[in-house]
Amino acid sequence: MATSSQVRRRPAATFAEQATALAWGAWVELGVSGWTETHSAWAIDPEPLITFTAFLGDEDARLRDEATDWCVRNWRYVSKTRLKNLVREQPPAVRDAFGPFAATVSEHAGVVWPYATEQRRFTVTGRSAAPQLDKPSMVWLRLRAMFGLGARTEILRFFLAQEDGRASAATISAATNYTKRNISEECETLAKAGVLSVRPTGNRFYYSLANRGQLEAFVGSMPIVRPNWIAMFNVARHLVNLESSAATGMTRTLAVKVRIAIDEMEADLDELEIDPPRSDVRGEDLWPAIRSLGKETLGKWSLGRWHVPPRKGGAGRSTIRRIS
Repeated sequence: MATSSQVRRRPAATFAEQATALAWGAWVELGVSGWTETHSAWAIDPEPLITFTAFLGDEDARLRDEATDWCVRNWRYVSKTRLKNLVREQPPAVRDAFGPFAATVSEHAGVVWPYATEQRRFTVTGRSAAPQLDKPSMVWLRLRAMFGLGARTEILRFFLAQEDGRASAATISAATNYTKRNISEECETLAKAGVLSVRPTGNRFYYSLANRGQLEAFVGSMPIVRPNWIAMFNVARHLVNLESSAATGMTRTLAVKVRIAIDEMEADLDELEIDPPRSDVRGEDLWPAIRSLGKETLGKWSLGRWHVPPRKGGAGRSTIRRIS
């Protein structure tokens, strides 16, 4: 009989189902009670996952409740500061969905999560386990166990998720959801400790890891897929919303919504090195183009596979390998 880790989930048909499968795969790695292991080769990032799961809401009530159960038990692994800054950047609909989730965790865990509103009816299931920090997929939580919850840890995560290169405090701030001032102070401290190298250019300082090999050896085993979960979930959210519009809206109205979504997804697609539909695709051809993009991205992410190869000549922003 096949074990849960050997069973492959059947391909989900809709974007909503694929988004739910992606969230399930990440939560199972964290210790949520589930049936299949699809994302053991992915570095899991908890705050974007929590926010996205709250957005999915009633799409899968069991997922929502089991994720809530995990948060009640394991809230110490979650950065409230980063969660607050991340939720603040989300659209109003996502913030509204996050409110009851945060309130429910706060009530049952005895903590105060940001943007909490009215709790929903919830009974702790007790089925969630503590994350197994020695697993490659838990590398970012392992960093927190080593260095604590805070900007310093997220700076190290940022650089370990990159193939190479330097970055300014502003760039790191945008990627980690910590303030630029906080990031600048911690980068300066890490540079003094010899963990980061710093190069001044004009009136800016650009940082990089001083000795990547030593840090990787100290942190331990890392998975081969280290994506930008915020960008991924932003794309997934747009696809789910467009699918809902396609089921209820007129063709002309849908085309307008698709064009707006493409514009709003531009930065996230660029971060993930995904080409958007061509600019000459218009009208009724826009929705099929988005469906094709979703199949090659969210459809593969939901099964624990990476998407299409990076653009030609692209160096790649993340340490990513394609899984077929």
